[in-house]
Amino acid sequence: MKRSTTLRRQVLAWVSIPLGILWFVSAYIDYDIAKRYVNVAYDRALLESALDIGRQVRVLRGRIYVDLPEVAIQMLRTRETGQLYYMVTGPDREFITGEPDIKPAQPSTTGQALYYDDTYRDQAVRVAAIQLPIETEDIRGQVTVYVVETQRARTDLIRELSIGFALPQALGAFLAFIVIWFSVTRALAPLSQLRQEIEQRSHRDLSPLPATHVPSEVRPLVESMNALLHRLSAALSSQQRFIADAAHQLRTPIAGLRTQTELALRQSDPRETHDTLRQIQTAADHTTHLVNQLLSLARAEPSAEHTQAVERLDILALARATTTEWVPRALLRGIDLGFEGSERLDAPTHVNGDNFLLREMLGNLIDNALRYTQNGGHVTVRLTSTADTLVIAVEDNGPGIPESERDAVLERFHRVLGTGVEGCGLGLAIVREIVLRHGGSIKLLAGAGNQGTLAQVSLPVAA
Repeated sequence: MKRSTTLRRQVLAWVSIPLGILWFVSAYIDYDIAKRYVNVAYDRALLESALDIGRQVRVLRGRIYVDLPEVAIQMLRTRETGQLYYMVTGPDREFITGEPDIKPAQPSTTGQALYYDDTYRDQAVRVAAIQLPIETEDIRGQVTVYVVETQRARTDLIRELSIGFALPQALGAFLAFIVIWFSVTRALAPLSQLRQEIEQRSHRDLSPLPATHVPSEVRPLVESMNALLHRLSAALSSQQRFIADAAHQLRTPIAGLRTQTELALRQSDPRETHDTLRQIQTAADHTTHLVNQLLSLARAEPSAEHTQAVERLDILALARATTTEWVPRALLRGIDLGFEGSERLDAPTHVNGDNFLLREMLGNLIDNALRYTQNGGHVTVRLTSTADTLVIAVEDNGPGIPESERDAVLERFHRVLGTGVEGCGLGLAIVREIVLRHGGSIKLLAGAGNQGTLAQVSLPVAA
């Protein structure tokens, strides 16, 4: 498994590379400058030697010679800067004196020195050549003086100067790296503290992470983590609340079922046993309805995991099909269940949502209206739309909901007292959760003529 690279290593690596390149370029420039100045200094000394030799050129009886004492020749050959050789040629490039095996190169201008590198006797040498005029009664022309010097001394000096320049620069680069390493460590210290804070936390602690001393570049990450912790805390709180509510609501009907079952086992009269079993069946139906409602509520909560894919739905077709499913139950009670919609609405009727949840929402609204509407009443499902909003309305002519109770009935397990209708108080709570999950809103109003209830659900139209 490949080891992950830390942020500190990445920063130090990206800083070290430019430092190394900068030191290398600087060392190369220093070497070039040192070589240039050393060559200039040594070339000037070499030219002085050539001029000194040129001053000793004499003409005697039509013959050119160099009046250079043996002591001077020995001094030239034993110089501290390196061994030196010379050669003098006449106007016709004839050899006059010195070392005859020096390779000549004719200067282009009289009095202008010519410098070039060459190899002499298997050694790298530097050659200085200069033409000097000679005018006598017998000879008129130019003599050329060649002075050859080995390059070992100047090479050693260039190396010493380059090392002298490079070592302090390397030390400076190293010190800069140490300072950068210390600065990066100090800058990343808040991240280390944040990591320790997370590692030391209990799995039950979902409080926000401290972001006061965190660098501004990392603060968005901490804020996103805090937002995630907030959502997770809300989801866990919702789950715990759901479990507590479910346990509380299921405890009573299950205890009733157990009591009625024990009673039925003790009864000997078949009629009494039959009545008890009927009560058990009613309690079982009520418990089944409660369990189904609890499961629907758990699935409808915004914090619940999205198990169904969001799709583009035609609410007109969905509402008509759902209403049709509830017609048989409405007929059993003599309730007129109607649907008002049009195939050609001026505005679109498509929304992005979960098909199962939207059917559950409309089914709960219809179920709630049928439960609280008297026999022979009427319930109407109505669909209207605008450019950006689609409204599903379920209206009944039942007893209605007092204005003071309209917000409360949207909460879990809240029921209006005195209705005489069995229920678990979850229908409208499920509707609200589904509507919120789809980005919509719900309002409870009085029906037509201030009679009954009008539940209006507004959903955003699909783009």
